[in-house]
Amino acid sequence: MAKTTRSRSAERLVDILLELHLNGVVNRSALMEKFKITERTVYRDLNALSPIVEHTGNGLYRLIHSAQSPGGQGLHHTLANFLNADSFFPDRNTEFWQKLETRVDENHILILANEAEHTVQRDIRRHLTKIESSIKNHNVCQIVYKGKTRLINPYKLINKKNIWYLQATENSHLKSFSLSQITWFDIQKTTFTPEENVLELLEKSLDPWVSEDTFAVKIFIKDNISHYFLRRDLLPEQELLEEQQGGVTLRCQAAHENQILPLLFYWLPHIQILEPSWLKEKLIRTLESYLAVEQDPNNQVISIT
Repeated sequence: MAKTTRSRSAERLVDILLELHLNGVVNRSALMEKFKITERTVYRDLNALSPIVEHTGNGLYRLIHSAQSPGGQGLHHTLANFLNADSFFPDRNTEFWQKLETRVDENHILILANEAEHTVQRDIRRHLTKIESSIKNHNVCQIVYKGKTRLINPYKLINKKNIWYLQATENSHLKSFSLSQITWFDIQKTTFTPEENVLELLEKSLDPWVSEDTFAVKIFIKDNISHYFLRRDLLPEQELLEEQQGGVTLRCQAAHENQILPLLFYWLPHIQILEPSWLKEKLIRTLESYLAVEQDPNNQVISIT
């Protein structure tokens, strides 16, 4: 399948940024030859980078700001940190950046992520500038979320599994608001003082489901699927308690039941809640409700073959 125009443009922009940070400048004519594109297309690409790139004459373009950050790292390292690249490539040394273009061209390595929400382009365009401003200036904000008007103190914007969330406090309770569910965002004149405990909690937890009030969950996982949980943490603050015949017992800390239940539904019937009892009962009630809906008028469960 041919690549879309948008994906080819995105690849060119990444390539241009890397060249800028590795070599300091890019040449317009060289870009035309390298990508086999017209001068008009090159102008369009460079215009997309205009907030950080400037023309220095003779078809040469360079970064407006120094390619080196105060810590001595180029912007490519900053971008990698922003995108949490260390999760995939822990060692991002000079050799990594030198080999990056070859790796992309040879296509021997492929990183797949979840598709973003359908509304992400609209949501980011509509809310990003206001959200960033309100976080930076500590402005109280009024939003309409799921049809309800709320006053919030915004702290951080986070992307988890390609879903954007705004982490904010409402009535002193830390919550996460999905951007796709925010239909109105207005910055108020009043400001707030960020709470140290909230800042520390957000710094410690890289998850939209974050709260000072968490609960422990103990789970038994059968050995036919346990390797999925042992090779990486699928549960929040996952901890191995016991390996035994037939499976493993894990413990985790959750801030919301939705951190746990969807995962359990996915792995049924090979996973079991041991504690707490209320969460186990919630799982059973949900399954019973589903089965009741699937029953026919004669109270017979509909079977799917």
